[in-house]
Amino acid sequence: MKQGRPKLKLAMEPEVVEELRRLLRKPRSVKEKEKVQTLLLAHSGKKSYEEISEVIGRARSTIQIWVKCFEAKGVSWLEEKVERSGRPSELQDPKIQKALVNGLKKGRWVTGVEIQRWLKEEHGLSRSMTSVYYWLGKLTGALKVPRPVHIKKNAAEASAFKEHLYEKLVALNIPKGKRVQVWVQDEARYGLHSVRRRCWGLRGVRVVKPAQQKYEWGYVYGALNVVEGGGEFCYMPTVNLGLTHAFLHQLAQSDENAEHVVVWDQAGFHHRPGDRRLPNRIHLLPLPPYSPELNPIEKLWDQMKDRIVNRVYETLDEIEESISTALRPFWESPTPARSLVGTGWLYSSANASSKNFIPIHFR
Repeated sequence: MKQGRPKLKLAMEPEVVEELRRLLRKPRSVKEKEKVQTLLLAHSGKKSYEEISEVIGRARSTIQIWVKCFEAKGVSWLEEKVERSGRPSELQDPKIQKALVNGLKKGRWVTGVEIQRWLKEEHGLSRSMTSVYYWLGKLTGALKVPRPVHIKKNAAEASAFKEHLYEKLVALNIPKGKRVQVWVQDEARYGLHSVRRRCWGLRGVRVVKPAQQKYEWGYVYGALNVVEGGGEFCYMPTVNLGLTHAFLHQLAQSDENAEHVVVWDQAGFHHRPGDRRLPNRIHLLPLPPYSPELNPIEKLWDQMKDRIVNRVYETLDEIEESISTALRPFWESPTPARSLVGTGWLYSSANASSKNFIPIHFR
């Protein structure tokens, strides 16, 4: 009669078994989980080396090595890092990694195949797509949709605006002793023509959303307080100088004891600095042309559009109700606007102090 393979019985103290069970509940890696499972199966006395190998999915020789290491070093062996042998990858070369990172920053490649071709043509390295994707992940690469930038944009001018914003605020010559509110302002168009965006679904199942082509539009004027938080909004049927003047008057009335600085773009329906038609206590600071990324309220419009896309609205009143739901936190609480603006260059400049420009602080 043929005898079965001998079962493995690994002797352990009760506290060691308990420690292994704790590690199994929250392993630090997949490999550590495999090692702990191997040791617990070996301790059970119900499995042979071959059977444990089949359960874990590792070679019998690997199981034997793990058991011997545990017998020699105990649980502390699980925390040791194994030094890998073999020739190091050429992609560990700092020069190649720097070139790859710089290319990713500039959005040089669209697909992994292009990066694979670049490695071959410029560095003489033939790499599989698996290797390319591994190094992309290691260098924090990600597939992204690029934000369009107008070809007429002057990057140096946009950078100078950020660097010298404080000086521009001081140059407004706001009377000493006056409280100052700094706003970022913009407009967003909405309408009954359906807009589609990506949404979650199941693999292999096409997501279907109703849509309509109905050309009826409205505009929402908005402004966020850079330092104190909060927002002001107003629905308008269109955009023009008269309606813009009305919204600036709304900003001025939001705090009748303060001077209001409005940072906005140079749209044709926006007043220019020094315009005599400006409401009292309003000071304008125009952004450089074609630089919407300098205005944080642009991010708010993205959040607003997420609320209204992939839906059909019968009237503008219906869509305005959904928009109001998205914007409500920004006028009811200062926190959302502060989070959106952040504490970077814009906040730092607006919250600065000098002999002429009054420091602004949270209430």
